[in-house]
Amino acid sequence: MEKLIRYLAVSACLVTSPVANPAPQAMEQYTVLAALTLNFARFTQWPEQAFTESGDSLNVCLVGDNLVQQSFESINGKSVGERTIKIIYADRLRNLTQCHVLFISELAKNLVLQVFMDIKSHPVLTMGEDEEFMDAGGMVGMINKDGKIQLYVNLTAAKAARLNISSNLLRLAKIVGEN
Repeated sequence: MEKLIRYLAVSACLVTSPVANPAPQAMEQYTVLAALTLNFARFTQWPEQAFTESGDSLNVCLVGDNLVQQSFESINGKSVGERTIKIIYADRLRNLTQCHVLFISELAKNLVLQVFMDIKSHPVLTMGEDEEFMDAGGMVGMINKDGKIQLYVNLTAAKAARLNISSNLLRLAKIVGEN
């Protein structure tokens, strides 16, 4: 009985500790990243042939844990012009050419590089949340710096994928990777 009381007391301390329960804060951050992803989709133009197989949907593929998936559900079904966002969980890193937007969270750099090789000739807007993602050649970085999301855009990578990101959106971002 005494062990059970000690266990409950320790558990109570862990649950109330801000370090022990980062999920609400992470959920809030990913919800913000989902909203930013929606806005990037709304202000990006794809070549028309990018939609030959997807019909009226704009496929947003996610590489990330359950928290990422739950947060991005908030944009599932939203309109982007005449298209509707369809969330696809890309947990096996296959069939990524069906994606119009690919959000990558916490993936090893060597795997990110492989993903970029696999989709190289396809118009896929790649988005991520850390500097390593941008260093690997990602197009849009949404990086948390001191509690604020900083936007980075690699225009060279976007142009190579035949994507046109609105200048209105580019004014809010730091442009990287230009030659």
